[in-house]
Amino acid sequence: MKEAELVTLFGKISPEKSVDPVFQPRLREEDGSFYEGVWDVFAGGKRFIFKKAKECEAEIYKSFLTPPRIFAPALLGFASADDGEYLLLEYVEGNNLQRASLRGIRLAVDALAQMQNTFWECRDASEIGLSFSEGFSQKKKRRAYLGSALLERQYDCYLEAYEKLPRTLSHDDLLPFNVLISKERAVLIDWEAGGILPYPVSLARLVAHGRSHGQFFRMTPDQRRYAAERYYELVAARYGISREQFGSVLSLFLFAETCEWVYLGNKYPNEPCKYYIPYLRMANRMARALERGERLI
Repeated sequence: MKEAELVTLFGKISPEKSVDPVFQPRLREEDGSFYEGVWDVFAGGKRFIFKKAKECEAEIYKSFLTPPRIFAPALLGFASADDGEYLLLEYVEGNNLQRASLRGIRLAVDALAQMQNTFWECRDASEIGLSFSEGFSQKKKRRAYLGSALLERQYDCYLEAYEKLPRTLSHDDLLPFNVLISKERAVLIDWEAGGILPYPVSLARLVAHGRSHGQFFRMTPDQRRYAAERYYELVAARYGISREQFGSVLSLFLFAETCEWVYLGNKYPNEPCKYYIPYLRMANRMARALERGERLI
């Protein structure tokens, strides 16, 4: 979209009506590339985020995140254009969680807990955003590409849990770069995928891929355990879920996170993927541990 068109859209919804906004394409903190369809906007001495909504994002903001919630950037306005909907969001200064600290993990888990306690078992909203039925269907399709009876057995356990567990509002792609840590809070960003889903979805996504010397996500085993323990105390224990139950289902969801890369590598064998072999090894290692009755975190 040309800048003149952006200015026109911004003018329809901005609280700063009398100034000319300056748009700058937003840089990704993780790799320095530019987000597609996301801008930093400077107007009237203030800074905003202006973005083209993708997938479920506009629906989630209107349904779950309005009025503003402390665990997400506030929606200040939205406008429709020929190519979709655009959101004007609060700018939250901070860094993502790719290089995790205990403080950052604490704030992130606290934000997740506040969100999930607010919407616990809100099943009347289960068709908003990424519906449970669509999310479950996506996960079931991966089983056909695991290529191993060992992985399939444990993935079946995961699917059984996915179908039966309590549900709440979940960010379905809560990788560490989709959390911003500011001075006083954490916010969950980029809501393209989310809805009323099984409660471990977001926590598992947040901690599954972090390693002490990870190239992309750095999170030590102690930090991962801290995240799980804090979440248990703030969320799972509140609803009478035992530590044993929680540890068991979280382990299955962590295992399923590794299976995503196995699925992609097997489904698209002609597309080179440097993550396939490491994640295949990890998935097999996790599956054997699960068969021995061990917990993964």
